[in-house]
Amino acid sequence: MSSSDAPAEAPFPLEETGAWGHYDLHCHCGAVRYTMKMSPPLFEEESQGKGVWKVNECDCSWCERNGSLAVHPLEENVTWTRGVEHLSKYSFGNKNVEHLFCSKCGSFVGSDSGAMFKKMGSAPRTVVNVRMLKDFDRKKLTIKRVEFMKQMPPKYSIDD
Repeated sequence: MSSSDAPAEAPFPLEETGAWGHYDLHCHCGAVRYTMKMSPPLFEEESQGKGVWKVNECDCSWCERNGSLAVHPLEENVTWTRGVEHLSKYSFGNKNVEHLFCSKCGSFVGSDSGAMFKKMGSAPRTVVNVRMLKDFDRKKLTIKRVEFMKQMPPKYSIDD
């Protein structure tokens, strides 16, 4: 991937705005539950006019096949409150990220990407699938299409 293929904008806000959102999330069956806090927040009514977090609709093979809508809060701002024992993990490609899903209902809840962010010299972050929000409403989100992941090595393929 050349530098011209890299995203022009970071896939998450680099600065907190002082306006915070606190959110409850759960898998489809409710066995896995967690919370997150974010600045800037997800919704305009929480933003105090300081802007909202743009939710990523990523073009990578994993996100497209699973319909993920992702945010990247700091790892310390995500708390698993119930059902950690029901989390199953899946990795592919360079195996830098463990994708997490509920072993009971199959919901993709997020990804443990802390190690990947550390390798990039950034604070550890967790990928959270906002479709798991307790009161999910896509129309209230600001969604940004992220279209560079398909070009990141290694190329996704399934052997015949």
